Amino acid sequence: MKHHFRFLRQLAATCLGLVFSLLVLIATPALSAPAQASGAFTLSASPLPLASTAGRVKAGAKDIEGKTQESIGKVTGNKGDRLAGKAKQAEAKGRNAVEDVKGKAGMG
Repeated sequence: MKHHFRFLRQLAATCLGLVFSLLVLIATPALSAPAQASGAFTLSASPLPLASTAGRVKAGAKDIEGKTQESIGKVTGNKGDRLAGKAKQAEAKGRNAVEDVKGKAGMG
């Protein structure tokens, strides 16, 4: 039975890694200089709002990762996974708070 839980945890970790990578890839092309130099569609003349968006995407990915890890911890009864998942969710809230401050200060 432990083997099945270990497999489930490895599978979930792999899926989370893929989701995070996709989210970063979605946000990154908007930040790349070649896309702006080629005359591609841009959302803003300033790169800072896009950087802020990338920060929010990373925070969202960290929140999803934390919720998934917490859920896996609940299913498997692993207190360490539950606590680590909650810590990742708290980190995501902190990252979003930083982005809020940047936005209010006109930096993002």
